[in-house]
Amino acid sequence: MRRSLLPGATALAGVLIAGGAAIRSLHHSPERSFKRAQDALNQDRIIETLMEGTDHETAAYEVTGSKEGPTAVILGGMHGNEINGYQAAADITNWGIDAGRLIVIPLANSVAIERNSRRGPNGDLNRLFPSERTPESTLARAIWRVIEDAAPDVVIDLHRSRGLFNTHQRWIGQVILRTETDGTADTANDVVEYMNDRYVPRSMRFHRFTTTSIHDIDRGSGLLVQKVHHDMGVPGFLVELTDFLLDLNTQLRWTTALTERLLEQYGIQRAV
Repeated sequence: MRRSLLPGATALAGVLIAGGAAIRSLHHSPERSFKRAQDALNQDRIIETLMEGTDHETAAYEVTGSKEGPTAVILGGMHGNEINGYQAAADITNWGIDAGRLIVIPLANSVAIERNSRRGPNGDLNRLFPSERTPESTLARAIWRVIEDAAPDVVIDLHRSRGLFNTHQRWIGQVILRTETDGTADTANDVVEYMNDRYVPRSMRFHRFTTTSIHDIDRGSGLLVQKVHHDMGVPGFLVELTDFLLDLNTQLRWTTALTERLLEQYGIQRAV
């Protein structure tokens, strides 16, 4: 009996050790991650500097296609320790697209990113966007103004959770949280199916993506995508990857692929 259990126990130990190493690799050098994102930014595409001259200074970028088309707003770094989101958004500033435009705020919460912290000096930035009211900090108001000026057809906010939805009680990783705007359920379902078929190995069944309405999860009030839905009638998606047994490179690759697929559903095709 002891011998029959050894292979399974050894395999489990290997998974746990590898998973621990993967999680540690995410956090071992936040400074390096921030520097990598800064270096990736396409400075020629800056259209506005928000909070210029303050600790919160950050930039908005515009990526335009050769033809007219829809507009999408993409945000990363609302929470400063969610590296995959801000690195993916920084990379997107270098994309080419066939039509339409992208407005990208890659390092939304620059102070929190520098500190590798979820929260900035004014608390959780993604709780400062109450529906039908003025955003509750100077930075939140600056971000909201950029979104209003963009008049987007869709808003995508990139995040990362510690655990897995329906596996770990507190966490919601591997989920596309969608607003209840018309069409978002079908769109999210398509993206989930695509990611699970093309990217998530069958051996990682707990990491398969799913989707649910953001209103069905108690995340509190003040979320940006909720305000986008309520105040503008625009579809919003809050993308949550996980760092549970998932290395940063994989998180980044999946975040990028998922965002690309979402944009395709709204008529914005990345140019190869």
